[in-house]
Order: sequence, then C-alpha cells, then structure tokens
Amino acid sequence: MKKIRACFFDLDGTLIRTDHTVSPAVIRLIRRLETEGIETIISTGRSYEALLPIKEELGIHSPVISYNGAMISNGKDGSIMASHAVPDEEARKVIDIARKGDFHILAYRDGNLIYEKERAEAREYAVHILLKGKVINYDDFDSLNLMKCLIIGDHEDLIPVQEEIRSVCGDRINVFFSNPRYLEIVNKNVDKGRAVAEVMSLLGSSTDEALALGDGFNDLPMLQAAGHGVVMGNALPALKELFPPERTAGHVDEDGAVNYLKEFFQWTDFS
Repeated sequence: MKKIRACFFDLDGTLIRTDHTVSPAVIRLIRRLETEGIETIISTGRSYEALLPIKEELGIHSPVISYNGAMISNGKDGSIMASHAVPDEEARKVIDIARKGDFHILAYRDGNLIYEKERAEAREYAVHILLKGKVINYDDFDSLNLMKCLIIGDHEDLIPVQEEIRSVCGDRINVFFSNPRYLEIVNKNVDKGRAVAEVMSLLGSSTDEALALGDGFNDLPMLQAAGHGVVMGNALPALKELFPPERTAGHVDEDGAVNYLKEFFQWTDFS
C-alpha cells in the first residue's frame, strides 16, 4: 500500500452530508487518522471563519485550505501561512459583469462575507455555509482585496457569464463552478491542486504522499495533484467519468469517504 502522509478533504458533499451535518462515523475517521499519524487537511471554498465550527467539531489542527486554495491557515492558531487575492482590476470587471446581468455576486474580504443586496441567493448561501453576510457597496473600497468572488444563479444562465468573464479577464483569473449554481472567481495562481503542493511542502513531503477526496469540479485539481485522488459517488457524472471505479467512493450520505478509507488503509477494527 502506498505511504500516505496527509489526507485532503473537501467539505460539502465529501465530509458534510446533504442535510449540512457531519456523521459520527466521519468524526471517528478523523480521530483515527490522527491516531495513525496522518495529517487531516480541510480543503474548501469556504472562508476560514465559516469552516471553524466544523473544524472544531472534527478536532482538526492541521493546516487548512480555504477559498478554494486562495488562503492556507495554521490550523492551531488561525494565522495565515499563504494568501492570494483576486487582482483589484479583474475583480471590478467581474463585479460589473454581474451587475449588468443582475446576478447576485458576493465576495470575501478580511474574513467577512459581503454583497450589495439582500436577495434570495444571499439567504441560500447563508444557509449553505452558516455565515451571515453584510451589505456593502463595492465602489466604496479604494482597494477591494477580495479573496474570492462568487456569482450565484441557475447553471444554464451562468455558463455565458463564465465565458464573458474569461473573455474580459483572460488568464489573469481562474473561474470555475464549485457546484452547478456557484460560479467562483479567484486569483489566477489559485486552485486546490496548487494548495495541496504548498501544504505538502510545508509538511516536508511531496504530493506523492497525499490522498484527496472531493465531489466538485473545483476539487479536480486537488484530486489530480494528490498521489491518490478519489471522487465521491455523489459527484456530477461528468466528473466521475474521469476516475476508475477503484478511485470512486460511495455517496456522502452513506459515509462514502469513511468506507473508502477504511478499505484503503485496511482497518479491520474500524466500526
């Protein structure tokens, strides 16, 4: 069996069930990994502040990847180890595109969730991440310093928005779907795969000794970067098609990550 130094986990759809809860089996899994001396790394699109309750529930103290790789934090004290903001010029172009199409666009700035209007999409996202946002005007900031932007809408409506952003901003940003309704915009040097490499370097190891599990296309760079990438059974069919059956876990609501790792590490005493 390949040596694994660290396990990287997406949250929503990987460790967090569709009812927004964490199962007791997942908590036991994280504790077992810690006992085995394997670093447990959260890798999520959420902000550090939004993932704190889950991090504390799981008892994780390893480095934390947030904003889909835009920030790496020390899991013990929350101090920032690395960060990559969206360039202001490109962020303002993205905001203008969203305004023009009357799309709800939110962003993270200094750990705060911000947006310009209270809309149904804002309430939807607040339920999703359990973090309250505040209304601002993006034009009031001389420097935006946004860790990421997120445009919410129906998938079919957001596809041309993604194409327009790519046309206007070129390769100066990275734009992708974290789920069908969430179009995310981050620094061009940001994705979960690069964050995996950064974290493994901080741990004095290489990506060959990393195992990763995820369910979204924003997780794909992470799954490709890790020496052993595993897709969840609840992932979109197009994503699952990229992985063989032996690299596919079960559904998140059926403790897919737990069952996969139990078999992978051959834990016959895990129940």
